Amino acid sequence: MLLSLTKANNKQAAVNNKTIKIWPFKRILSHVLFWLFYVLFFGLFYGKYGHDYTLHLIETSCMLPFVMLATYTTIYAILPFYLKTRKTLVSVIMVVLLLLVITLGERIFIRYSNHLPLTSDTLFGLTSLYLMLETNFMVAVGFTVKFLKKWFEQQQEKHEMEKKHLQTELNALKAQLHPHFLFNTMNNLYALSIEKSSRTSEGIAKISDLLRSVLYECNDSEITLDKEVKLIENYIDLEKMRYNDRLQVQFNVEGPLDTVKIAPMMLFTFVENSFKHGSSIDSENPYIRINLKVKNGGIFFIAENSKPAHNSRGKVKNTGGIGLANVKKRLEILYEGRYKLVCTNKDFYYNVDLRIQKP
Repeated sequence: MLLSLTKANNKQAAVNNKTIKIWPFKRILSHVLFWLFYVLFFGLFYGKYGHDYTLHLIETSCMLPFVMLATYTTIYAILPFYLKTRKTLVSVIMVVLLLLVITLGERIFIRYSNHLPLTSDTLFGLTSLYLMLETNFMVAVGFTVKFLKKWFEQQQEKHEMEKKHLQTELNALKAQLHPHFLFNTMNNLYALSIEKSSRTSEGIAKISDLLRSVLYECNDSEITLDKEVKLIENYIDLEKMRYNDRLQVQFNVEGPLDTVKIAPMMLFTFVENSFKHGSSIDSENPYIRINLKVKNGGIFFIAENSKPAHNSRGKVKNTGGIGLANVKKRLEILYEGRYKLVCTNKDFYYNVDLRIQKP
């Protein structure tokens, strides 16, 4: 085991080192191609109209350091300054001044390299305008690429933070769910023991199965629907021991359950709520009707429980508890935009209609 872990760590380290080595090479290559595009584009563009490709390619190459200075100063100094301070006017002034200085430097370099005199007309003439437009173009391209890259990085970082926040909240809900389930299960066991039922040992066995399922099968982010159904069936069998023939329970299942996955104890919580806040307070002829259907990869679930007659006079409210509030939050986190939950609270019954669409 130790040897396999060591090999895995060494392999991962090798992959990381390889990634580190490849990344600078790819970045340098992209910069080289970017500036090669500049030299060829403007060299050939001016060469076509000047009828001298060689001269203009050489001239554009000589201008390359000036344009690189303007571009890198903009994207590695002025852009970070703007993103940090959000001072738009100051940033624009800095870019304009930088371009003016760079263009002036380009013009002086061209005049000196061609042994031509410097005058105000030659420094600020039409050629200077062309040089500024050329420099502006490359700075704008570099700025756009860098800005979009920064924006995508920020969006990715924001997405990761939201994902971590949701995962933390989901873990907290799951941690809250298990003690809540355990508390209700112990109540069932206590009720059986108080009644000194001959089926107490059978109830303990059922509770043991339920706890085993919750502890070992419900730790995954998703389980197949048939496992969720098995958990519900065990819980229904356990509850029937308490109510005997007084409670009417219907549980109808339709469709290929093993082909669909769901978050563990998602449907179970609604069933548990039906018993706890419906049948347990209805001393007359309580009923629970549960229908589960899988169709075209979607899940259709309906759970309805009766409420006592005196509930119509406002003495009892079936609003659910921690479990129901918990499951609503989990639905919003895990199935946002893919589910529809309708809870109907009437005088004599409580109905839950849940639909989860195929991803």
